[in-house]
Amino acid sequence: ENDLTYKIPSMMCMKKVYGCLQGARTLSNTSHDHLQLIDWEKMVTTIYNDVCLSDDGLIAKNGFESLKRVLLSTNVESIPEENWFILLDMVSGRPPCIAVQQARTSSLGFIERLFLMLMPYLSKKKENWVKLEEFTITMASLARQNLRAGRATELFETTVHTVTNIANVMSMTGYVDGEGVNFCAWVSETLLDELERVGACGGVHAMMVAAHAQNLS
Repeated sequence: ENDLTYKIPSMMCMKKVYGCLQGARTLSNTSHDHLQLIDWEKMVTTIYNDVCLSDDGLIAKNGFESLKRVLLSTNVESIPEENWFILLDMVSGRPPCIAVQQARTSSLGFIERLFLMLMPYLSKKKENWVKLEEFTITMASLARQNLRAGRATELFETTVHTVTNIANVMSMTGYVDGEGVNFCAWVSETLLDELERVGACGGVHAMMVAAHAQNLS
């Protein structure tokens, strides 16, 4: 009740989220509407910068949960590729501070959703690979930082779980087709390398390699 640092911006943000979520639902069923796209961009940018990067871990967690719901309500193909890359650049360029471990941990579910939702779509075009490589390498570095923060933490366990799940899904037959198959295999290997560095990979790497070999056969 007396938290003036949170009350005013949170109310503004929730109004923005509520209004723009309606636009996101409409956007998923229509052609590219310029005004709706602008609303979508503003919504995502506002939630990420003003809420997800908060020094209050609980506020940041709520922000990432909101962003995941936005992604779930958005048809990937209804957003131009350049706008997805703007989002990826924002996420990779300004991650939550590792000192705020609740925020950093909460970000992993959103990052996982980005990988699994966008890679099959964006990796189909070779001209997108350089930007996707940069995002993957940055996220691998982020995972490395998380894993070095200590084993006996929720951040460590959530990072292992997230990377493992991304690798498992990307190695599944039918997850992606065409040129994207080999690229997604590289993404999986790059992320799993970070688990191997700390001995947290287990048998996942062998399973991924076997699945990749099956895809190539």
